[in-house]
Amino acid sequence: MSLYRKYRPQTFEDVVGQEHVARTLRNALTAEPPRVAHAYLFTGPRGIGKTTNARLLAKCLNCENGPTPTPCNQCDFCLRVANNQPVMDLTEIDAASNTGVDNIREAIIDKVGMAPAEGRYRIYIIDEVHMLSNNAFNALLKTLEEPPAHAIFVLATTDSHKVPATITSRCQRFDFRRVTPPDIAKRLQYVAKSEAMVLHPDAAKLIARHADGALRDALTLLEQVSAFSGDEIGASDVRLVLGGVPQELLFGMMDSVASGDTRGALEFVENAVDEGASFGQLARDLTAYARDLLLQTVGFPLPADLSNEERAAREHHAAAMGRAKLEGFLTLLRESEKEMRQSTDHRLLLELCLVRACEGHFTVASTQPAPGTQTQSVPRPSWREKMGVAPAPTPTPTAPPPLVAEVATVTPPLITPIVEAAAPQHIEAEVPDETEMELESVTEPESYEEDITVEETETVPDEVEVAVLAQPVEETPVDSAPVETYVETEAEPEVEPEPIKKQKKQGRRISSFEELVELWPAVLMRVRKKISIPAVSYLADAQPVDFTPESVVLQFSKEFHHAKATDALGRMPFEDVINTTLDKPRRLKFVLATPEKKTEIIVEEEEEEDEDGLDSDGNGDLVGYAQNVFGADIVGRSG
Repeated sequence: MSLYRKYRPQTFEDVVGQEHVARTLRNALTAEPPRVAHAYLFTGPRGIGKTTNARLLAKCLNCENGPTPTPCNQCDFCLRVANNQPVMDLTEIDAASNTGVDNIREAIIDKVGMAPAEGRYRIYIIDEVHMLSNNAFNALLKTLEEPPAHAIFVLATTDSHKVPATITSRCQRFDFRRVTPPDIAKRLQYVAKSEAMVLHPDAAKLIARHADGALRDALTLLEQVSAFSGDEIGASDVRLVLGGVPQELLFGMMDSVASGDTRGALEFVENAVDEGASFGQLARDLTAYARDLLLQTVGFPLPADLSNEERAAREHHAAAMGRAKLEGFLTLLRESEKEMRQSTDHRLLLELCLVRACEGHFTVASTQPAPGTQTQSVPRPSWREKMGVAPAPTPTPTAPPPLVAEVATVTPPLITPIVEAAAPQHIEAEVPDETEMELESVTEPESYEEDITVEETETVPDEVEVAVLAQPVEETPVDSAPVETYVETEAEPEVEPEPIKKQKKQGRRISSFEELVELWPAVLMRVRKKISIPAVSYLADAQPVDFTPESVVLQFSKEFHHAKATDALGRMPFEDVINTTLDKPRRLKFVLATPEKKTEIIVEEEEEEDEDGLDSDGNGDLVGYAQNVFGADIVGRSG
């Protein structure tokens, strides 16, 4: 039997690291009468005792001496639970493999009404309950809300956020914590002593550190190391089996990073590989050690179980590195670990991280200025300062006013000689970061000639710098009107000419229903150009009928067109293309126009006369009626 099953706690007093849960359950069972809830929710990481505490609660409730906070472990129910044997009044369900509603109905709903066979309660333990489907949760909800008096549910999960709130609100929730390394090491010593093994304290600390708060993982690692080393387990055995890094290598590597010794740091990597450590484990151990040093710099006390040598080394490294350097080193290590998950060359990534750390290439987040500190705004350097060009001469009061240059729309042949000139001939502008160019209008074609206009002002703003031209350039305006050009001649900067970048024209964006109706043909043209010609045929029958901040509604008059467009909506990016014409993104909805009701024409039927010539009211030809009844003939009329 595995160690974690053999040494599973049999009473609440044996539970390690979950004293808050054990004490609460013991107090509830000790009360008169016992304050036992009908449903519990145990949440927390793996391997910390959720299922163990659920089984302990079942033993305390159905023990022959129960309900009691301390089960006897001698009765039939306690022995069966302790030996993992099936019990009629205890049902354990693995929700990871029984996720459907039929599984819940068969295991719980159909049997929950049956009375207990031997004990006082029927207890249902559902492990990994978050794996149940929505239908299974809905089927369980009513039973969990109003269960029989003899039914108790214990739900265990590692992802409590996946459990519906309707289930959580009907349970008493207990949050299980990770077991601390000292508690894990103490439990490992107890298990090793019970198994007649010698476990050195350093080895117990290493196993506890590798377990990451899971006591079950720690017992599994102890069993693995004991199979390798035998009855005596040392720290070197643990490092050799689990791939750990010796403390001496970590201390030496941190000394190299603190002093900037790149060669020494890489040599320690070689030594760690010779010791059997993996590069991933080395990065994790460095990250954990640097984290401890960072916490120490902000005032956290050192762990009490450290030796004098480890305490002195940590104090030295924390003082030598400093908080800022430790923060940058941790950032590099975390980036390297992230890249190791997607790459196979782990050694190169770790060596690059150490080289950057030794040379001080850190990426440290900028800090906010302290309260009350006055900050000065630093002016942004102009292109002249960046390229080493002499500053422009300051104009005198008699100098001509600043130039107002209207550059006309030029054709490609006129642009070519400007680009091939000896000096760079362009206008360079620094645009503030917060300024964003609006997308082109839907009514504009792809190719167009742009107009660049420099407005006339009294002074030229600092953000706009006029490029230096070696010689005057003649340009032809649109209206053939003479335009004066002011050319400033200076020493030619030794830079390569940059191509002229076209600036997209600002376009019009649709922001109202009236604009959408007006520009709907242009929107269809955009759909035709961006998607395809057949795509427009789907929307040929559509007309805008509603325009809200969240959606655009198109109405189809024919059911055939509506069905085809709805089917194509999942395959063609209608919504993305239409959103490029709007002021902000909106959802696209298709509706079908309601057919007009046909007016029913009611034709009043003429009231039929009977064979005798009279209608239902007795009106009609009385003479003809009498003639038919009596069989008489008319021989004459008086008067």
